[in-house]
Order: sequence, then structure tokens, then C-alpha cells
Amino acid sequence: MKKTLLYALMLMLCVPALNSCKDDDNVSATSEREFMTMFRLNENTGKGEYPNDPYACHVEDLNTIKLYWYGVDGCAGYEIKMSIPAYVASGEPVDWEDPAKILWDTIVGPDVLELSIKDLEYANDYRFAIRTLSKKGEAYHSHWYGYGAGRRWAEYCGITTDERYPVPAILSQSAITKTSFRVNIDPTYDAGEDATERYTDHFNLNEDGSKYKIDILRIVPSAANPDAKIDPKWANYVLTEQDLANGYVDVDGLDENSVYNVNVEDSKNPVAQVDKYYNTLSVRTDGTPGEPILIEHSVNGPTITRSAATITEEEKQAATKYNACRIDDVINDFINDATMAEGTIFELEGGKTYYFATNVSLSKGFTLRTKPEDIAAGKGKAKVYMNGIVPNGNAYSSCNFMFGRQPLSGESPSIIIYVKALVFEDIEFDCPNAVHFNGSTNGTGNYFINMYPNGMGVTLQSFEMRRCTLQRMVRGYIRVQGSRIKTFENVIIEDNEFYNCGFYDNNGRGYAWIAGDGNSAKSNIYKNMVVRNNTFFDSPRTCMFTDNGKNLDWKDNVRYKITLENNTFINFSTRSSGRQIFDIRYIPNGSSLTCVKNLFILTKQAGDTRPLFQQGADIRQINGEPGIISLDFHDNYSTNTNLTGSSIFSGTAFEATGNSLGKWYEWNTAGAEGLVTIVDDISPEELMHQPNPPFATRNDAGDGTDMDDDGIETMHNTHGLEGQDAQSANLFYRNTDKVRNSAIYQKGIGASKWRDGIK
Repeated sequence: MKKTLLYALMLMLCVPALNSCKDDDNVSATSEREFMTMFRLNENTGKGEYPNDPYACHVEDLNTIKLYWYGVDGCAGYEIKMSIPAYVASGEPVDWEDPAKILWDTIVGPDVLELSIKDLEYANDYRFAIRTLSKKGEAYHSHWYGYGAGRRWAEYCGITTDERYPVPAILSQSAITKTSFRVNIDPTYDAGEDATERYTDHFNLNEDGSKYKIDILRIVPSAANPDAKIDPKWANYVLTEQDLANGYVDVDGLDENSVYNVNVEDSKNPVAQVDKYYNTLSVRTDGTPGEPILIEHSVNGPTITRSAATITEEEKQAATKYNACRIDDVINDFINDATMAEGTIFELEGGKTYYFATNVSLSKGFTLRTKPEDIAAGKGKAKVYMNGIVPNGNAYSSCNFMFGRQPLSGESPSIIIYVKALVFEDIEFDCPNAVHFNGSTNGTGNYFINMYPNGMGVTLQSFEMRRCTLQRMVRGYIRVQGSRIKTFENVIIEDNEFYNCGFYDNNGRGYAWIAGDGNSAKSNIYKNMVVRNNTFFDSPRTCMFTDNGKNLDWKDNVRYKITLENNTFINFSTRSSGRQIFDIRYIPNGSSLTCVKNLFILTKQAGDTRPLFQQGADIRQINGEPGIISLDFHDNYSTNTNLTGSSIFSGTAFEATGNSLGKWYEWNTAGAEGLVTIVDDISPEELMHQPNPPFATRNDAGDGTDMDDDGIETMHNTHGLEGQDAQSANLFYRNTDKVRNSAIYQKGIGASKWRDGIK
């Protein structure tokens, strides 16, 4: 068909007088080929989406897609294909005409102008193509509509099914080796959970109502490695009474470094196969990491050319200006490469600058560190920019690491992925031009690690950060969100420095240092969290630890274990009241909190009008029986200035008996006395060189609201905690008798670096 006729046809289809498909829309023309029909979409009708246009292609009943298209007079029928973006993202015939990449292909008669496709995967993205068939044969069929990529909207039909209803999470994984793993199965029915989630609307219980019915275990290689080895018996394994009594099945005979999807089902449940499954696991067998991979520094060199399709001239100029080497594609390639084992170590050159231009999914364990030999040789740490160097309109783009990932095409969003150790060592992270609070408008910058709201559930074996510095992370440090189950087995944050973080708004509200979502009574990112020997300098955020203040009926195996030890806090979240260190209002029964040898300092220059609030803990209730928690609070100290009465805390001190820990003092190993933060007889300036924030606060608003010059100016000035310039904070202890005789020094309170570097 000639282009002019095609364009004329498209214009005809867009006119308001065009009737609906139900009204026998027809097109006709004289051409050797049949006219190309189109799926009915807002892009070619201008009538909006369904239900504004009742005949627009749309999703119905969560996972049924309803297609409508325009009729062509005198044709022989229509051929429709369905695929997924992973197969046909190019939009080119080479993909669309590969039978292996087509999920479904059908032909309907000339009078059929609509079609329902049922029982599709939930929360999955599908692509469709259609052509008009000619009575004259193949050579006269129309061109395909739908082969275009997403950028060519006029020839593109992509529809995403809705998310699945809530399903019971009865599967978990453990004991992973190179050729095997254990599937843990717990089908116990929880009436309280069901009252909220209504699982039994879709799943059946056994005769006594104590467990969900299951009888089949299915394990298949993931789409990421469809040829991975697996014994055929696992494709339809009948669970024995002994398996169910054991509560697990050991799966063997697998390929190393391969991903497998695991499901259990009640085969007698009279529903479509996609509705039989409970939660799905995605399990990766162990592999053998090779030698550490050095990412050699190269500005606009080999690493940046990997992104040639998206690289802009502005980015090239920014990379040159900051002498920065792009590395996000290197990490993303590793994440997506099934042949590269978890645990791979990536090394950066000491003293060099690198940057991420896009978000990076943390769905596979790895280590990113400065080359140890460069550290030993005194070359310094590598610097990594979380962007903040590439202009984006009037601001600068920023990016985050992202826990887990979004579902891939063909994957159930109920899959819980398992990630091994994520390790960051000896790196200076920064976002130089992050968009922060500017005196009137809140910031829009980044987290360090965030999570997609529709991300998959994740079990993380370990997150570790050691000897790193972070600045200009405007929102949170670690944040999870969404309805999926998140379990962090271990979090170790040790020997790091955090400064100039959290300037989202004038009051330091909105974002926590470490934020659980509080959406699921089975989630637990605080299973074993250790925050030790770090320094937090003038970085306002809403609190240190929070689970979003949700009152949940925690499962028996959900217990928090948080250790806060030997940290130095200087002006921690002081901009407004209500900013707690422990903001865990409804703590799970059996939890333990350790808070020992931490140093709390409130300080500012003479004439600085900034507020200096400091609050301790908001813990109101213990959820679960018998309602006991373990506390180990002792030897926490503060300096002697900017006190409220005789306490560094302006509210909810640890020993307070209201909404704080004093009400459970009998469970503290050192009793009520140990909860008290001790005031040492020494001021911040007597203890340290230059502990005050280098910029004073001024009051410009005229309404009594303080605006932090500190927030605005220090965010634009790179200055560490060791005195690299005249306005920086030098926190090393003073070499005086008063310091050496102080309890803070003698008992080893706070981060060791400043004490060990006494001068």
C-alpha cells in the first residue's frame, strides 16, 4: 500500500465521526495489498482509554486482555500475534517473525473485530501485532500493525495485565549450593492474615482448616537461562506425606550459577493454571566467581560507548568536566548475565572518579570496592557519583541503587528473589549537584538504595558497607517499599562517614536513614542489623530506624535485632522535633535492641540560630506474646552543651517512661540507669577541632522559620570531615589533658577514627 494511502487511512480513522467497532467500522480502498488494520487505541482514535472509549483495547478481570480492531471490507480475515517486550523490543520483523518469540498466533474471520485473551500472567507486559488477510493469498496481505517499538507509538500496541490478588507466601529457600537448594514449605493457615488478605477467596484449606492444600511442586529454569539443566521429575513432582511433614524438599541435579523458578499448587483447585500457584521463588544456584574485575578508568572510553544508543552530548561533556568514567552498564551487564556468578568482585582505581548514569538493580550479589593495592599505596579511595553531574533541564539527574527488581516478562510478580551478599568497600559516594531544599522548594534528589513500589519480594543474605563516605544523598539511605515480602538476613554498616545527607526539606522530615515499609507482617529488614563505628555529621532525616509506624500482627519468626554501637552523631536530625533514633512504635515480640558507647553531640557557632532538637526513641507497644523485648543500653555519652535540662535529648529520651524505652527498663541489662545517656563534662569545641557546621543559619523568611544556609551551601561544597579546606569540619580529638581524662576518651565512646587520630 502506498504511503499516501496509509496516511490518509490513518487520518480517516481518527475523525470524530468514525463509528465504534460494534457499529461495523470498515475501511476499503483499491490497492494490490489489503489495507492495514489497526488495534483501536487512543493514539488513533483520540477518544481516550477504556472506559471513555468502550471499544478501546484494555484489560478486564485482572489478567484478560480485550482487543478491538478496525474492519476492512472484502478481506479474508485477520491474523493476530502476541509476544512480550523481552522478545520483540526491537519492533523489527526479525523478532516478530521468529516463531520462538511468539507466544500466541491466531487467525479469525472477516466478521470478527474483537477478541478476549484469558488467563494471562498477572502484572505482565504483552505486545500485539495484527494484519489484514487477503483472499488473493500471502503476497496481498496487508503490512503488519504493531511491529513498531515503543518509540513508534503509531504502530505499537502494548498492554500490561493487572497485579494478581494477594497470595499466601508459603515457600522460602535455603541451603543453596552449586547444584542444589532446599525449598522450605509452610502452608500453615493464618486466620488473622486471611481476614485482611482474603486468601481463601482463591485457595482451599485442608479438612481441619489448618493448612492450605498443596500437592504438586513445579520447578523450571528461569527465562534468563532456559537451557539450564534440571531433572524432568521436578517439572511435576508429587509431594509426599513425608515431604510435607519435613517441611522441605531438597532439589538436586541442577546447573551451577543458574536461576530456577519454583511453585507449589493444589492441582485439584478448579481454576486456570496461572491461578493455582501460591507465591513463586526465584532461586539462583551458587557459582564460582573469577578473579576480581578491574574497571579501568576511561573518560568517554570503552565503558561509556556501551551506552551509545542513549548517550547524549551533555553527558559526554559532563564526564569530561568531572574526569569521570561511566560504570552502570558494567554492573547492569553483570546483573543480566546468567554466566557470571554471584559474588563477583569489581574493583575501581584508587583516586579516580566514576559515575552511574542510570539506576542499577541490586538483584544479584556482588562487591564494588577500591582496589586494595591502591589503598595500601596511598592513592586514596575511588569516588563514585550517583550522577548529579549530567544536566537535566534546569536541574541535574540523580540515580539510586534499587533493591531487587521489577518482574520480567513472563514472571509472576509474586516471585521472591534471593540475593547473596551486596558489598561496598572503600568508596566515596557523592551526587555533586543533587537537587536539595533551596529555601522554598523541597528537594527531589536521590536515595542511596531505594526499591520499586511494584518490585518483587526479595530475600537478601547480606548488605555490607565498610569504610565508605556518603554525601548529598537527599532522601533516604536505605528504603524498601511495596507489598511484597522483604527479608534482610544481615545488614552491616561499619566504619563509614555520612555528611551533607538528607536535605530534603527545612525540617528534615519525610525520609528515614533506614526505612522498612510496614506493609507485611512477614517482612523483616531488621533481622540482624549492625550499625557500628560510623560518623553522622549534620545530616537531617526523619529518624535512624523505622518500620513506617504500622501496627501489625507480626509473625512469630519476625524479630528485630538492631545493634547501634560506637557511633558519633553530630547534630543528628536536629531541624525539628519528633525525629527519633529508634522510631519503631509497634516492635515485634522477642526483638532485641543494643545501643552502647554512642556519642551524641549538639553544636553550632556563636550566633547560629538553627534549632537543635534531639530525640531518642518512640516505641509504644510490643506486638505478640508474651510481649517481651531485650535491651542492652549502657555507656552512651554526650557533650555538655545545648542540653535540655540535664539531657542531650529534647524529648523521648531513652529512659523516658512514656512512648520510649523507660517503660521496659526491667529488660535492660543495665537497668533503668543504663538507659540514661551520660553527660560528660566537656564541650564539643573542647573535645574536637572544628565540630561546628561551617555555615550559620540565617532567618530570611521573616516569619520565624529558619532557613539553613548550612543546608544550601554545604550541599554545594565538597568538604569531608578531615579538614581538606578551611571551612571543613575537623573532628579529630584535641590532644589535651581534658580530652585524655574525659570518660568519652577513656571508655572509647563514639567512632574510633577521631579518637585514634588525636592531635
